[in-house]
Amino acid sequence: MAFDGSSIIVMAISCVFLVNLTSSLVLAKGPCQFPAIFNFGDSNSDTGGLSAAFGQAPPPNGMSYFGHPAGRYCDGRLVIDFLAESLGLAYLSAFLDSLGTNFTHGANFATAGSTIRPQNTTLHQSGFSPISLNVQFYEFHDFHVRSQIVRKRGGVYETILPKEEDFSSALYTFDIGQNDLTSGYFLNMSVDEVKAYVPDVLNQFHTIIKDIYDVGGRYFWLHNTGPVGCLPYVMERIPVLAGQIDRYGCASPFNEVAQFFNQGLKKTVQQLRKDLPHAAITYVDVYSVKYSLISQGRNHGKSTRI
Repeated sequence: MAFDGSSIIVMAISCVFLVNLTSSLVLAKGPCQFPAIFNFGDSNSDTGGLSAAFGQAPPPNGMSYFGHPAGRYCDGRLVIDFLAESLGLAYLSAFLDSLGTNFTHGANFATAGSTIRPQNTTLHQSGFSPISLNVQFYEFHDFHVRSQIVRKRGGVYETILPKEEDFSSALYTFDIGQNDLTSGYFLNMSVDEVKAYVPDVLNQFHTIIKDIYDVGGRYFWLHNTGPVGCLPYVMERIPVLAGQIDRYGCASPFNEVAQFFNQGLKKTVQQLRKDLPHAAITYVDVYSVKYSLISQGRNHGKSTRI
C-alpha cells in the first residue's frame, strides 16, 4: 500500500505518532531514544523482504525517491522509513536480503502479502506471503541468538550487527492484519464469516507479542489496520452493491469489518498491558489517518488515493 505523492503528509503523520510515543514512554525511558527497530508486518512496512525472496518489486516502485526499485511496494518511502529517520536511525534492512544489509540499527522481518494467521498456500496460489507473523517471529528469534554468536567474531561483524543490550531497548513495530481480512474475501467468504475468525487472528497476534516480551522486548508500537474497503485491488476483485459504497468511493461493509478488527485489537492491547506489566505498548490509529487522507484529499492539496 502506498500514498501517491504524499511524502510530506506521511512525514507529518510520523511526527504526530512520535509525539504520542514519547508521551507514552516518558516514564519508562528518555524520549524516543531507541538504538534499534525490529519491524514485523506486510507491504505497508516491507523494505525488501518479499523482493529478496521472490524477485524485486518492479518499477515504478521506488522511482519517486530512490530512483530505482528499492524493495518497497511503493513509489517512495514508507511510514517505517520516516519513523526510522525521526529516531535518527538508518532505514531498516530486510532480514531476508543478503545484499548491502546492515543490521546495526535493527532488522525488518515484514514481507508484502503477509498475514497474522498462516494461510497454508503458496504465493502463486493466493497472492499472500507464506511468511506469516509466526514465521517472522521465528526469523527474529534466530536472528537474536545467532547475531550475537557471529558478532563475537569481531571485525566487520561488530559493525553490522546489533549489540545484545539493544534488543531489550529496541522499539518493536507491527503493521499487519489487513491481509487476514482480504484473504477471506478472496475465498468468497461473507463479511460475517470474516468477522467470525477475527478473534482467532487476534489471539495469534497476542501470542507473538508475548513471545517477544518473553525474550526481552519491552517497547511495542502497534498499528491498527486501515480502511480495507478503500483499497482499489479489493474494490476491483470483490463486487459490492451500489448502496454499499460511501460518498468517498469506499465499500462500507469491508470498512466496518476493519473497524471491528480494530476494536478487537484495542481490547487485545488492553489485555497485553495487563499480561505484560513491564511493557510500554502504543496503539496507533492508522485507520483514521488513512481514511482522512482519502475523504479529505482536497484539503491536503490534491486527491489522495491508497
